[in-house]
Amino acid sequence: IVDITDLKAVSEFSVFSKVVEAGGVVRAITLPGQYDLTRSTINELTDFAISEGAGGMAWIAWRPSGEIYSILTKYIEEQNLLELLRRVGAEPGDFVLFSADKLDIVRRVTGALRLRLGDMLGLRDPDKFAFAIVTDFPMFEYNEEEDRYTAQHHPFTMPFEEDFDYLLTDPLHVRSQAYDFVLNGTELGSGSIRIHRSDIQTRVFQALGLSDQEIEERFGFIINAFKYGAPPHGGFAFGLDRLVMILAGEQSLRDVIAFPKIRDASCPMTDAPSTVDEVQLDELSICLADAIRLERDRAVTKEDKHRAELNIKRLAEDSRLQISQKDEAGMQDSLLELISFADALHEVDTDGVKPTYSPSESHDVWLTERDDRALTAEDALANAPESRQQFFFVPPVVE
Repeated sequence: IVDITDLKAVSEFSVFSKVVEAGGVVRAITLPGQYDLTRSTINELTDFAISEGAGGMAWIAWRPSGEIYSILTKYIEEQNLLELLRRVGAEPGDFVLFSADKLDIVRRVTGALRLRLGDMLGLRDPDKFAFAIVTDFPMFEYNEEEDRYTAQHHPFTMPFEEDFDYLLTDPLHVRSQAYDFVLNGTELGSGSIRIHRSDIQTRVFQALGLSDQEIEERFGFIINAFKYGAPPHGGFAFGLDRLVMILAGEQSLRDVIAFPKIRDASCPMTDAPSTVDEVQLDELSICLADAIRLERDRAVTKEDKHRAELNIKRLAEDSRLQISQKDEAGMQDSLLELISFADALHEVDTDGVKPTYSPSESHDVWLTERDDRALTAEDALANAPESRQQFFFVPPVVE
């Protein structure tokens, strides 16, 4: 990953220059020998970059003939483009991609792209284990939506002592005593040295924009506790499941942990999240809003009513079906889901919704009697297991 923010070529391309004027950076990644990436592959990489927070992805394909194939040739003079390619270490036959945005976004996008490209090109050996310990994390980051500083890790991490004076004057200069343990690009564990001084904890809260009253109301207990002499302390949490995932060569934690949640964060085994009963809420001193309580009670009442009315055994007998005791509960749950779905459809407000129309101009067309049989009844029933009076015969019970 090479920084090219200072190059003249950057100033000639308005997308790049606007980013730089706003205080952002432009960085590039060179893919040796990959000038012939297909359009679909480039589009996939672009979509991936966007999913990581990028606004798009500019690129250059430098063909072995020396031809520079890129939209950038329309905006950047050739000599400046060649200077750019020299800066990123590219040669004819290489492919170069770019990321231009705020520093934190560019770091995230280019880092993710580098790993993605390593996998795509087979450059990452899954049998090799590269360990790293990452330190000196920034203590704060600026949240533009909230127009304030926020803690990058959490507000209880101890800053470096030499950065104490910057807490209220230059928060982005402050580093935290946090650390991550990384294997092959995956965080296996993390931790930090915690704040044990009331004056430092107060200044951290002030840097986050909290007033003295808010600090006292929300965190007064810990500020006061520190005054009694809390010892310096820290901790570290290790993710054994992530280590097992890497050792097993799996791509998802769900493949190596017991009872994993599915993509919507629900648990198939416990059916969580589900309705919480009144006793549990009372134990936690939680009171539901009236609208939520009404909706919950209505849903519970309907489900209980349907469950009481639904007699699977009787339904099976009427349908001439034999159902094992093992399948009864599953069938009841499936039918209740269908009934709940029908209830939800019934409650949909369709007032003012125009009815749909058939694309066919024909309406109320009835089939007329026809007698152009291709087979006689005897021929049609020749292979039937059993027939009666020229009809297929089905036993009253289907097993």
